Amino acid sequence: MKKRMFMSLMVAALLVACVAFAGAAPKVRLVLKDLDTDPNSAQFIQLIEKGMAAAGNPVDIEIVKVPAGNYAEKVNLMIMSGDIPDLIYFQGGDDKIAMQDLLVDLRPYVAKSKSLKNVLDQHSKLRLESYPYLVWVAPPRVRAPVMRKDWFDSLPSAKALVAKPTVDAYYALFQDLVHKKGAKFAVSVTGATNGVEELDAMFDAAFGITSTWMKGADGQWVYARVTPSEKSKLEFYAKLYKEGLLDPEYLTKKWDTKEQVFYEGKAGLVAGVAPGSLDVYANKMMKTQDTTIVALPPPAGKAQGLSPFVDVTKEARGFAIPTTSKVKDAAFAVIDFMWSPAGLKIAKLGMPGIHYVEEANRYVLTDKYSEWYNGWFGDSFNGFDPDKALSRPIMTPAAVEAGKLATKYMLPDKTFLIPEQYVTNWDAMTNLYKEYCADIVTGKKPISAFDEFVQKWYKAGGTELTKYAATKLK
Repeated sequence: MKKRMFMSLMVAALLVACVAFAGAAPKVRLVLKDLDTDPNSAQFIQLIEKGMAAAGNPVDIEIVKVPAGNYAEKVNLMIMSGDIPDLIYFQGGDDKIAMQDLLVDLRPYVAKSKSLKNVLDQHSKLRLESYPYLVWVAPPRVRAPVMRKDWFDSLPSAKALVAKPTVDAYYALFQDLVHKKGAKFAVSVTGATNGVEELDAMFDAAFGITSTWMKGADGQWVYARVTPSEKSKLEFYAKLYKEGLLDPEYLTKKWDTKEQVFYEGKAGLVAGVAPGSLDVYANKMMKTQDTTIVALPPPAGKAQGLSPFVDVTKEARGFAIPTTSKVKDAAFAVIDFMWSPAGLKIAKLGMPGIHYVEEANRYVLTDKYSEWYNGWFGDSFNGFDPDKALSRPIMTPAAVEAGKLATKYMLPDKTFLIPEQYVTNWDAMTNLYKEYCADIVTGKKPISAFDEFVQKWYKAGGTELTKYAATKLK
């Protein structure tokens, strides 16, 4: 009798222990840019936790706050101090951490995933193979130029550009935007960190620059920014600046100020990442000017295309799991869940009652939906198939068309990861280019100074890196 009672008590204790163990969700510390400051973050995380629990994979997600300032720098400082989260969103700086063997190879996790492996685009798969420490699901981050539709409709030069896009056609449009529509300058770009990268998105290919490294007339690999094509392009930019067609404050313009002058009608044309950023532009333009936007094709010249060049060597951002994490499986499960039907509903529709309202047969997107950032875990809509109809398309028609244009004109890159022994020189060489580029465009240096830059670039490490490129590129 006592033995039977003892066995019963043991079984009961084991059952209690199992229940307690099953209910103990592993804590996953997550650091994700700007999530800690978003007013919807708490509800967002609660919905993820609830969804994962319903799927039989409970987690306790803790949002790690990031001090204000440069995000990549702050995350690196956090890691080096020993405060290492379990799931880290990187936006630069990850390669140095990976070189210290602090990041997990995610390929085995992706291979065994339930949802993530099914939504990766081909270029994302290739990036993961080349650099297995970051995973990110997103279409190619190609920028497309856009202008206001009401101005487009009223300018013959805009329609002529679409019919026959050339550098000269863009120049004619730029003049009309200033002289006929009253824009203070034709085009505005963010130059504070990226230099003329957004102008490059439009004009690189037309001037013959189609990848980071190209083959010269002699059949040898050469860095694109030291070629005669680059010189011709910078001469064109300098002309735009001198004539007041390029924002004279472009070097200090940041994302928000660049966009604001566009909405205010001070800038006639800007470039943005298609389709996501351009969807934001379209919505805000409708609110501020009661019109939408039109995406323009890139100019044809020596080639035709949009940049940044699509790099399959490495994704510029994404999620990583540190080797120090004691909950690696749970951390990856968060990413995998976000690409399941339940996770995509949360990520893409936003918060119920705020960004959408559920009705019997459809989801009604509210006026607040345009404020929801639906790319916390990736910019792609791959796999998103709502179980009910939507009251309206998630993206504006203008953004959808811009996405199609970007896909049509994207250019695959020819490049490689800069090895550690060249990183310091490479940073110096990059800064050298930015310095000469800024001085030439703004007229502080004549275009002839470009030849001086080329010489300095090769002396600063370009000769050795060019030799290395020949061993890595095919």
